Amino acid sequence: MRFSIAPQIFENYPNYCVGGVVAVGLDNRARPENDPQDIRARLDQQAALLRRRFATGESTPGGANPLTARPAIAAWREAFRKAGIKPGEFLSSIEALARRALKGDTLPSINPAIDLANSVSLTYLLPLGGHDLDALVGNLAVRPARPGEFFSPPEGSDAQVESVTAGEPVYADDAEVRTRRWVWRQGRKARVSESSRNVFFPIDGWVGLNEGEVREAAHLLKSLLEQNLGAHCQEFFLDTATREIEIDWKNSTENKKMVGPTIITNLKREADQIDELLTRGVAQIVTREELEAKLRSGKQLRVKLGIDPTGPLIHIGRSVALQKLRDFQRLGHKVVMLFGTFTGQIGDASDKNSTRPMLTPELVQQNVATYKEQVSLILDPAEVEWRFNTEWYSDMPFQKGIVLMSHFTIAQMIERENFSQRFQAGKPISLQEIVYPVLQGYDSVELECDVEIGGTDQLFNMMAGRTMQKAFDKPMQSVLCTKMINAPDGQKMSTSLNNGVYITEPAKDQYAKMLKTLDEQILEYFEVLTRVPLAEVETMRAGMERGENPVNFKKRLAYSLVEMYHGQAEAEEAAASFEREIVHKEVPTDMPEYSPPAGQTEMQLRDLLVETKLAESKKEADRTAEQGGVTIDGQKVSDGKAKIQLHDGMILKRGSHRYARIKL
Repeated sequence: MRFSIAPQIFENYPNYCVGGVVAVGLDNRARPENDPQDIRARLDQQAALLRRRFATGESTPGGANPLTARPAIAAWREAFRKAGIKPGEFLSSIEALARRALKGDTLPSINPAIDLANSVSLTYLLPLGGHDLDALVGNLAVRPARPGEFFSPPEGSDAQVESVTAGEPVYADDAEVRTRRWVWRQGRKARVSESSRNVFFPIDGWVGLNEGEVREAAHLLKSLLEQNLGAHCQEFFLDTATREIEIDWKNSTENKKMVGPTIITNLKREADQIDELLTRGVAQIVTREELEAKLRSGKQLRVKLGIDPTGPLIHIGRSVALQKLRDFQRLGHKVVMLFGTFTGQIGDASDKNSTRPMLTPELVQQNVATYKEQVSLILDPAEVEWRFNTEWYSDMPFQKGIVLMSHFTIAQMIERENFSQRFQAGKPISLQEIVYPVLQGYDSVELECDVEIGGTDQLFNMMAGRTMQKAFDKPMQSVLCTKMINAPDGQKMSTSLNNGVYITEPAKDQYAKMLKTLDEQILEYFEVLTRVPLAEVETMRAGMERGENPVNFKKRLAYSLVEMYHGQAEAEEAAASFEREIVHKEVPTDMPEYSPPAGQTEMQLRDLLVETKLAESKKEADRTAEQGGVTIDGQKVSDGKAKIQLHDGMILKRGSHRYARIKL
């Protein structure tokens, strides 16, 4: 059996922890040889000690005694509020037990194991549950409840089976919710009875508040169960560093020597890899639980990323999804790289506020030729299944296309945010744009995908894949949306703004551009663009919060990116070049030279920039000059059409570090 704490719990409650005991072979019958009177007496004694502590004002500073002021209780009340649970209406199990003890009521004797657990719970003021291991179905987890889950109230309750609110923190196995509202009430199928022989006892707490008491309580409970009930026990402790354990208890119960349960904690590396895959650079998953179950099943998954080759270059924004694909590759899954050689002609309208012009097949093919090489800078190309959707669309009968479209309605398409906005504004929406999600969805049918990856702007299209797979009686793919980033200047990455960073551009250009990253984007860039260990990223976060110079982290970021795409040697040279040419204002000695045709002594600036390869086109040259990015012999020239008198040794400079020398 695996016991785990879901990442979503730690996202909202990073200090949460669970310790406890796994007990097998215990004798839970109330017999004289179990010393039931001593067990009962211990429970009464702990209740009396609690009343005495409150009566003497030990519970809070200044002699105030309210139970809810105790940090151990207050922490649960605050956690309940954050989870949307009214703490005054639904008391945590420890608050309910402590209130009853403080009133002087005689606490009921349930059975020896639970009486011992309740006594320890009162000693440390900690929620302490008990789950009959033989009644568990599959694995046990602390996680958010899923839509449509139910809870069976304890025996004797007048309530009927309850529908559980999605997102509510619960203890649940693979069949149902076993404890509602985190540590409020256990269901009847989770209850420990006199016939229970093997029991899982979780103890919930908070790192930084009472994790020491959680460990002490587990140790005490282990001793009590062994001494009084003849159990064979093992302690455990989970927090954000170690989020799951594997418990081998059935082999022990079948072993006549009863050596006790075995808790396997060396799963941390694999668990962390899956957890990091599901969280690093991830904005949304449909659904998290579904995808995690697929990843832990041991099956090799088919993971799709579709790219429409609408331009020749891939920028770092697109690399986020490619990095996620590489994570899947490292875990042994099959990456399916789909080039939209058919859909690319139509154009995806996901982030467009106007109709996108259609591309010619020739232009799409030209772009494809460069994409495979660029993608291979991140992915292992030998382990990629390269596909093109012209494989099934080029010869598809129009009648079948009509069948595909029949699975969607116009209303569904108009619900899409940018379509809705354009419709309300009276802007045209072409039919080919409406059809695009249908085609992308059908791609997943043809490719038999288990997972599809894309940016958040692709969620609508990827969900169409689930719809289409269901219509064709195929298993539905999980959808993973990666985070979308802005350019280093904080604006949308755009050719017209000249702020893109491309994965194949020269190392010095990459380095210089990344140094312009806004301070608030540094850590996000580390998370989504690199694979620098997250522990190091958190160390950097702490450094920035202490006031360390952000430039130091920008240099580390720039170096990491260049090293990824160009190698260590070029990364070191780019960093050294920046220090020489930018920091110390040195003119490079190895700049490229340009010799104009014999007799030519004058050129337009735009032509000169193109000829010296400081600009890809005249349009780019004009834009760069207008933005103040061009100097000649140290003097800024802002008119791309300006006539430049050439002379031997003239130095042209674009931006902060790109140079060319004229040689006559």
